[in-house]
Amino acid sequence: MKKLLILIFLTLMLFSCKQEAEKPRLVVVISIDHLAYFTWSHYLPSFSGGFKWLHDNGVSFDNAHHEHGYCATGPGHFVLGSGLHPGPAGILGNTWYDRNLKKDVYCVEDSTAHELDIPAYQVSYGPIKGTTYGDWLKADSPESKVYGVACKDRAAIMMAGKNPDLAVWYNWRGAFTTTDYYTDSIPDWLHEFNSHQNILSYRDSVWESDLDEVAFAAYTHADSFYGETDRFESEIYSPTMPIGFEPGWDDGKIYTEFASRPWMDRATLDLATTVINRNDVGADDVPDVLSIGLSTMDLLAHYYGPFSHEVMDHLTKLDGYLMTFIEDLDATVGLENIVFALSSDHGGLPLPEHWTHIQKRVGGRVDEAFYLATRAKAYAEIDSLYGHHDFIHRKGSSYYYNFDMMDSMGVESTVIDSILQTFMESVEGIHRLYTKQELLNADTSDFRMARLKNFMHPELSPDLYTLIEEGWLFRNPYGTSHSTPYEYDSHVPLVFSAVNLKGVTLNDSVATIDLAPTLGEILKTTPLNKIDGQSLFHLFPEE
Repeated sequence: MKKLLILIFLTLMLFSCKQEAEKPRLVVVISIDHLAYFTWSHYLPSFSGGFKWLHDNGVSFDNAHHEHGYCATGPGHFVLGSGLHPGPAGILGNTWYDRNLKKDVYCVEDSTAHELDIPAYQVSYGPIKGTTYGDWLKADSPESKVYGVACKDRAAIMMAGKNPDLAVWYNWRGAFTTTDYYTDSIPDWLHEFNSHQNILSYRDSVWESDLDEVAFAAYTHADSFYGETDRFESEIYSPTMPIGFEPGWDDGKIYTEFASRPWMDRATLDLATTVINRNDVGADDVPDVLSIGLSTMDLLAHYYGPFSHEVMDHLTKLDGYLMTFIEDLDATVGLENIVFALSSDHGGLPLPEHWTHIQKRVGGRVDEAFYLATRAKAYAEIDSLYGHHDFIHRKGSSYYYNFDMMDSMGVESTVIDSILQTFMESVEGIHRLYTKQELLNADTSDFRMARLKNFMHPELSPDLYTLIEEGWLFRNPYGTSHSTPYEYDSHVPLVFSAVNLKGVTLNDSVATIDLAPTLGEILKTTPLNKIDGQSLFHLFPEE
């Protein structure tokens, strides 16, 4: 008994010491878009730069999942920033149909936000329910600085939160920008940065590989693997490296395609460095936060799949870019003053051709023509009963009902559910069409159903939701995607790093909603609203 009491006392003392650690001057959160855990772990042995540093100096949670059923960029970054499940908060995808407004809406859409003197869409965090780790810090420490930068506006905005000093993103028209929600005028340093980038100067640049065939052979499938997307328009099927820009592409095409080259992530990290240097971020003992969304991986994974030459070469280059960024931070802020967090907004399915032919698993691409023909038959069946199906609004593979119209016509929703379920579930690759009530009342002991429930909103969600079979895609005829509760979409890296941390791997079952409260505890601040996640800081090893 005496030994047990001594052990408990020592444990409490160690925990108390850890709790009394000084707040970092700077927290840097890095989200790599579309970085599945299986991709991260597959390539990790090949890294020698920033990824390796973050891993070797980090607490790696190797069993971290997004616990919501539709894994995509908007919801994923919302979860990372807020610690909330996206469904009850009303974040139902990148876009969704709003039955009240009777139109599609974008996850960071804000009609009250306007562009300044660099073109931008009307976007901000303003209308979003919830707050982020940066907002919690600002509430406790108004003098703290909070910034978010990314290629995608939804990535920068969802992590920067409701009250940052600035959120900045790429406008797909050759410049990084923001809206008047964040500032009255574009800072001079951002104008200077855009001028220096001069994206059109890349028109003659070619993305050449840094790797040899031995490295590719060890980690990837063959180049020009069938199923990869050919981004070139003037040649026969040739999704191969090196990759440049076609001579006939106009400026708009160059601006768009630039985002799918490693140079975009390098530019985003350069922008992050500029933010730090020009705004004295991390310069004093008042803690600051910088969130970074690196988006190129998403485009490349969609086009070429995670086991492609393009993805491996890009991640290798990004590994180097991150090391340069970390070294720059060491010179300006000092690594002893910084805590890093690394994660991803979602994973993704390998190319179906890789999944079936190399991994020997069941899957494929849903036959689009058959799917559409089957839906037409379902609609025809409904028309034969009620004269039309105008009371159904379809968004993708989800269905929304106009209940007022249905009531006036005497249409029972259960009849419509049954017809659509019977027809659409006959299509190979379709698992189930769930009613909203089924998912709102789901048995959470089934983790997939629990994830789908965490993506449902009682008013805004569709009345009939399609879940595809594991290993299947709607995307045709090339490329791959994400959007399911399955392992390949939900399982992502989650790493907390600092120069004084000894690398350790933990297999505790944790969730991405835990990232924000963990950062909150590190910064010694508390959420401004009730959240779904919990801090993982108590699992960190003692120094």
